[in-house]
Amino acid sequence: MNLKTLMQKHQKNLSEMDWSILGYILENEQEVMGLSIIELGGKVHSSKSSILRLTKKLGFSGYSEFKYFMRQSKQNNIGTTATDLIALQTKDIENTVKLAQQTDFTALCAAIQHANTVYCYATGYSQRKVIEEFSKMLMICDKRSIIIPVKTELDISMSMITKEDIVLFVSLSGETDDVKENILSLNARKIPIATITAFSHNYFAEHAQYAYFYYSTPFTVSGKEHIAQSLVGLSVLVDLIYRKYVTYLNKQFEEES
Repeated sequence: MNLKTLMQKHQKNLSEMDWSILGYILENEQEVMGLSIIELGGKVHSSKSSILRLTKKLGFSGYSEFKYFMRQSKQNNIGTTATDLIALQTKDIENTVKLAQQTDFTALCAAIQHANTVYCYATGYSQRKVIEEFSKMLMICDKRSIIIPVKTELDISMSMITKEDIVLFVSLSGETDDVKENILSLNARKIPIATITAFSHNYFAEHAQYAYFYYSTPFTVSGKEHIAQSLVGLSVLVDLIYRKYVTYLNKQFEEES
């Protein structure tokens, strides 16, 4: 599935302004994938709220999810109703594990161990449920971990976070616009950042000292307007990171005994 297909599917709900915005997006797909919602608004002379409403008309939760769809569809990576969804799930899990097996987690494990506090922030509800479980498991290792539930609390917490801490951002797209300012502020203060996002070239990963990726292939549901998105790959990767951390601690304990 691609953007043109979505436009045809939802054409009855699209206004003249919507068509104008979508026309610009179709003609400048590569550029748009690198634009924030405000930057795109400037290009098409529309407000942020107009673009947000448009993405919701197309079945997305917001602009970040829309951009992720654009990147995936450019790679012909959107499952259709004819797709074997069980095979798709297996592929996401296998690709996530395969990529993790090629990744060295030692530096992240050391950073978590030496951090006073691990601050965890997820950009969506589903991602937050996964990271809440990770935070609980860190406590078993006597590691202080704090879940920051909403953006307002992230803003409030910024002054409390120090170089002796580490901040973990979990996201699907890695492009959530209103979090970028927080990441830049943490970068400027040289506070360690780790990110876990779906596999893509994205802003969060670019600005992190430790960046890790999972696979999540969107797919359609017959008769439904929204694009379905499973985060099983995220759950697998987070569990794997925790096991890597415990293995790291066990090895250190054995060496010191």
